[in-house]
Amino acid sequence: MRSLFLYVAALALLGAAAANAEDRIECSGLFGRDTSHAALVKAYGEANVVYKKIDAPQGSTGMATVVFERIRDRRLTIEWFDEKNLARPIYISIEGPKWFGPLGIRLGTPIEEVEKLNGKTFRLNGFGWDLGGSARFGKEDGKLGNVQGGCHFGIKFEPTAEGLPLGGKYRVLNGNKDLYSNLPLLREVKPAVVEILIIYSENH
Repeated sequence: MRSLFLYVAALALLGAAAANAEDRIECSGLFGRDTSHAALVKAYGEANVVYKKIDAPQGSTGMATVVFERIRDRRLTIEWFDEKNLARPIYISIEGPKWFGPLGIRLGTPIEEVEKLNGKTFRLNGFGWDLGGSARFGKEDGKLGNVQGGCHFGIKFEPTAEGLPLGGKYRVLNGNKDLYSNLPLLREVKPAVVEILIIYSENH
């Protein structure tokens, strides 16, 4: 009986490890610079991968592949450079918190944890406008600017502290300006990741 229990427990651990691996997005393999709609269909099934019209910035629309459209915590959106063959991603938008991006970052990760994973302080835009809370990492900006596979990381933060929107002494965190991730006043409003983009600039 004990051996059966150990066997079942081992299977459970293997299953958990497999699930974690499936939920991790790296800039290689299935999510690499040369991936395609067809590769995603093969991996996740035709019922879970659709090519459809999506909303785009400034009220426009576009076409993109959406993975797990009806499962909010696993949703991904991919726009393609090669629109004829639906190949070579321009970006992969992680829209579900079950996905882990490079270095293990996912939706909801606090800014202090992102800074720790990045290995250094980074800049982000002030809040309260279209690009508010957005950070993009270049090669001089830490580990997130040097991800293997030729991709770049785009992350957007939003405050999560009580008493929002930002007012009083926190108004200085709003607007088109640079903030630094280790700024004490910024840390007080508890920014967390609300959007992750994996960007392939060479495919633009």
